[in-house]
Amino acid sequence: MVEMIYAKIGPAGAVIAVLSFFSVYFFLASMIYLAWVPLGFRRFLADLRKENASITGDTAKKNPISSVVWTALEHKIPRSELQGEISYLFQRNFGGTYISLTILRLISVISPLLGLLGTVLGISNVFREISLQAAVDNAAMAGGIWEALITTIMGMAVAIPTLVFYYLLRLRTRSLMICAIEATRERIA
Repeated sequence: MVEMIYAKIGPAGAVIAVLSFFSVYFFLASMIYLAWVPLGFRRFLADLRKENASITGDTAKKNPISSVVWTALEHKIPRSELQGEISYLFQRNFGGTYISLTILRLISVISPLLGLLGTVLGISNVFREISLQAAVDNAAMAGGIWEALITTIMGMAVAIPTLVFYYLLRLRTRSLMICAIEATRERIA
C-alpha cells in the first residue's frame, strides 16, 4: 500500500507528507507547553504579591516565565531596558519553543517549494513517457499530470495550516512575554 501511495505522489509528495506530521507535532507540543506554563506563573505572581513572600530563585526557576521575571527583578533592570532584556530572557528560557517556531516557519516555506518540485517532476515524467513511445499513452500522461497536481495541492495544504500554526504560537509567546513585562514593571514601580 505504501508503494502504491508513493507511486501516486512521488518523492516530493512523500517528503511533504512527512513534513505535515512534523508540523502537527511541533504545533501541538508547543501549544500544550504554552498552555501549561502560565499556570505555574500565576501561582508565582500570587506568591510574589503577598506581603511576606518567601520566594527564592530555586522556586522561580521551576517555571520559565517566573524565571524571566525573577531574573529581571534580581538584576534590577532599568525600566528603559526592561522590554529588550525580557525579550532576551524569553529567548533563553523558551529555547525549545523558539526552535519549534523556526521549524514551523521553515516547513511553511519549504512545502510549496516541494510542491513545485513535484510539479516539475510530474511534468518531466509525462514528457519522458511521450518521448519513449511512438503512440502517446493517455494513462501514462495522466499519471504524470496527477503527480504534478497532487504535489502542488499537498504543498499548499501543508504550508497554509503550518503558517497559521506558526502565527498562533508566535502570538501566544508574545502575549506571555507581555505578561512577564507587565508583572516586572508592576514590581519595579
